[in-house]
Amino acid sequence: MKQKILATLIFCLLFTGFVFSQNRPSKHSKDGDKKRPTAEEMVKRDMNMFQQELNLTETQKTFTQKILEDSYKKMEELFKSGSKDRDEITKIMDEKDENLKNVFTDDQWAKYQLIKDKRKDKHDINGDDKQSPPPDRQ
Repeated sequence: MKQKILATLIFCLLFTGFVFSQNRPSKHSKDGDKKRPTAEEMVKRDMNMFQQELNLTETQKTFTQKILEDSYKKMEELFKSGSKDRDEITKIMDEKDENLKNVFTDDQWAKYQLIKDKRKDKHDINGDDKQSPPPDRQ
């Protein structure tokens, strides 16, 4: 009798664990990728923020929008191909920043750097995928 109760209890615990593990989406699942904003959404978000924070002129708006569209489309294509190469993403973002630096005034560039730092801090606080470097082994 004790063996039947114990077996039933173990089965229930295993079954419960299995059921709950099925309800949580995987961090690397295809469903998680669907939540990634599109290039157009990112351009729109950044353009609204730049207009509010940097007071872009009409000429700056045109160049900035083109730079953002090119950069975010390159990243979108990279993600669609299945590649998540951080070096390639960093290269695209650095290229975007260099192009924006040529469009913005010095004051706008300084404000942009502050905005970028705030975004980076926000991602670090929310548990971005960044991994801490391995400890030094001596």
